[in-house]
Amino acid sequence: MQPFQLIKVSGSALERGRQIGMKAKKQIVHNINTYKKIFMDMAGVDWTTATNRAADYIPWIEKYDQEIMNEIIGISEGSNQPLLDIVALNSRSEIILNTDGCTSVAVLPEVTKNNETLLGQNWDWNDVIKPGIIILEIDQAPRPKILMATEAGIVGKIGMNSEGLGVCLNLLGTQNNTVGVPIHIVLRGILNSKSISQAVGQVARLRRGTAANFLVADDEGVAFDIESTCTDFDVLYPSAGTINHTNHFVSKRMDFLDTAREKFPDTFVRYWRSLNLLSTHKSDIDEQTLNHIFTDHFGYPDSICRHGDLYPVDLGRISASCTVFSIVMNLSKKTFEISTGQPCSSDHHTYRLSQLQLNEY
Repeated sequence: MQPFQLIKVSGSALERGRQIGMKAKKQIVHNINTYKKIFMDMAGVDWTTATNRAADYIPWIEKYDQEIMNEIIGISEGSNQPLLDIVALNSRSEIILNTDGCTSVAVLPEVTKNNETLLGQNWDWNDVIKPGIIILEIDQAPRPKILMATEAGIVGKIGMNSEGLGVCLNLLGTQNNTVGVPIHIVLRGILNSKSISQAVGQVARLRRGTAANFLVADDEGVAFDIESTCTDFDVLYPSAGTINHTNHFVSKRMDFLDTAREKFPDTFVRYWRSLNLLSTHKSDIDEQTLNHIFTDHFGYPDSICRHGDLYPVDLGRISASCTVFSIVMNLSKKTFEISTGQPCSSDHHTYRLSQLQLNEY
């Protein structure tokens, strides 16, 4: 498969958004049409209802960061799509209560082969969204430059910035969600940060629209895992130079019903397996080690590398999600490798922040 389209934008927030909208219009239209179907199939939510709900998130986005909202407005103008359609993409996890799951890991210099900070994950979701994925570089001086993999039209996702800070995402689930800042807007806030403490603050400073886990790390050799509900959060720390996360709460501090662990019991297998694979390496972990972890099929089809296979009907489970892409970031070098599908069978492509030279291996 061809690499995801690389798009570079710069200028004011409105100008950046217009550039994204024009350059990624095909992918944005694909994502809108795809989520129209996903919302209806998974939650019985038609697009009119979805965009009406999306309107409720605009004041929260504006309060969180008006510049981010201006970029969303620009995307609408540049792609010639209704503003509420673009807002619905950015609040899609809240509108149908996030349903994508992932496995993420961070590894610190003391256990890596070349004394580097590595961060990565498999992003597992509906495979039909794959044609809507882009690689986006955002030059937004004086804020940090960003390099991320995202669904076109969504302003924050999985990636890194020029300060050497990166972020990965895992869905979590709780009851009693409420309107707040969409988690994809929080991801952009993290990527706008100049330090890992500022990244924690970007999660904490306003109520969020749903539960999520943000695994953040930086090139100084620090990694924090931030588990959050709409109104609370906790920070977890690495052990023996590594930290991993899947789709259930690990913190013992917060008291609530964890709904994701009931919906996706495979989260425990993937958590144990990724931790176990990391522990087999002492001080020789590199990008290829993480790539190997992300191709693992233990417990198939509930494995780290997922292929969307159906479960037997008598288990009463929905079909397994697919690994849409696998990403491994080297925050010390400010590069990442990304697969164009399941990492066990897809080509990987390497991107470098600033230079952005594309290479295949």
